Amino acid sequence: MKTFFKITFLVIIALTIFSCATTAKYEQRIKTWMGHDVNELITSWGPPSNVYTMPNGNKMYTWLRISETLVTSNYNYFLNMTLTNSVTYWCKTTFTADRADKIINSIWEGNNCISN
Repeated sequence: MKTFFKITFLVIIALTIFSCATTAKYEQRIKTWMGHDVNELITSWGPPSNVYTMPNGNKMYTWLRISETLVTSNYNYFLNMTLTNSVTYWCKTTFTADRADKIINSIWEGNNCISN
């Protein structure tokens, strides 16, 4: 039971610290790259996790970030068993650049795509 309260306390602290970071701000941050040269993005974000060349010659640059995994467990006295849950935090962002290396589109998905 002590472990459950410790984990709950840590989650509350983390939520308080990161409460200003939102997906809306992440979306806004991503949109600022539209029209920029993809080489500027790579200089800023580092090498992408994957690059895919589309049949029309455009390229998709993907960054995948996987953070920590939070594991919680709680003993249920009524069921006489321990219940365990885990969440892995991740964010995958893909930018599409045309043949002139100009960023023309972006998409993102994940449970940790947040920005301040």
